[in-house]
Amino acid sequence: MTLAKRALPHERTSRRATSAEVAKLAGVSRTTVSLVLNDRGGELGISAETRARVADAAARLSYQPSHAARSLRRWRTNVIALLLYTLDSFYNAEIIGAAHAAALERGYSLNIMSAKFDEVHRRAYSLLSGGVADGVIVAAPPADLAVDLKKLAENGMPIVVMQHHSPDPALQAVRVDLERGGYVATRHLIDLGHRRIAHIGSASQRLLKRRERSDGYARALEDAGIAADPHLVAMAEPSLAGGFSAMEELLAQDERPSAVFVYSDQMAVGALHALHKHGVRVPEDMAVVGFDGIALGGFVTPELTTVDYSRADIGRLAVEAVIGRLEGGAELPREQVLPVRLLVRESCGGVRTVPDGEGA
Repeated sequence: MTLAKRALPHERTSRRATSAEVAKLAGVSRTTVSLVLNDRGGELGISAETRARVADAAARLSYQPSHAARSLRRWRTNVIALLLYTLDSFYNAEIIGAAHAAALERGYSLNIMSAKFDEVHRRAYSLLSGGVADGVIVAAPPADLAVDLKKLAENGMPIVVMQHHSPDPALQAVRVDLERGGYVATRHLIDLGHRRIAHIGSASQRLLKRRERSDGYARALEDAGIAADPHLVAMAEPSLAGGFSAMEELLAQDERPSAVFVYSDQMAVGALHALHKHGVRVPEDMAVVGFDGIALGGFVTPELTTVDYSRADIGRLAVEAVIGRLEGGAELPREQVLPVRLLVRESCGGVRTVPDGEGA
């Protein structure tokens, strides 16, 4: 059942919503709200439809029952929620596997869910306010979610941001040094003699309001005295199809680039397919460097040069950070930043591997 769209209390005032308002919006009693949000609705025969309606109303009102108070009553699900934008990704598959293993090892279950950018706010509140998780890991949250995540953290909910900077001191983060990775990849192409270097970026960067891989690309060009050319930058959805379409856009130019740094390996594989389709040899006619180091890059022809780092460490460290907050473990730094390295293969035409500390 879909709730009718109408003005909500939290849209008119900054005060905290009440359980009575949740009950009114959901069309149920306050007792039902209490039972559902304390995860007792199922055992007492409250229908799945009603439970969903209550969770939806709580999410829309940003209703925050005190998680700290629940902990005092020893209320615990032993569930950690992992909120991703897509599950259809080679990259996320490696993170999920490591996160799942780390959670099981510590006696927790992992609830893996996907949500588009415009759904993150609602889904996060549904998970947390609905009492279905003890802590949550949010992958690359949009900037406008930071305030709400901070409020939830201040209310006692352990929240870890993954694949992004911490938007607030109250939130821990596990991320990769993306800017340095973009710099090292582009610098390698420059060292190989390329001057007309294109960049395929992700359109989602505009929503995240951070473009670190692209910033690294731009800084490498500037340090080498190469003027940035906006015509050499193509933005697309971060997918195989997005990489394919962005490369076709670059190939349509009168003066083609001789090399390209691509936002992700998945996009780079799509770009390689476009190059093959148009008879462009790699790396003889165009050198290609990807980013992420996923296993797929080693099984394409030519093998893909990439910026590599441990995807498994991202998932493991994020889960350990949440559990540490739940169980009072050792204090972790606000941000845990994973290093990168350039893994040189066939697609760039290079022969040397750049050590971790070089080029930054």
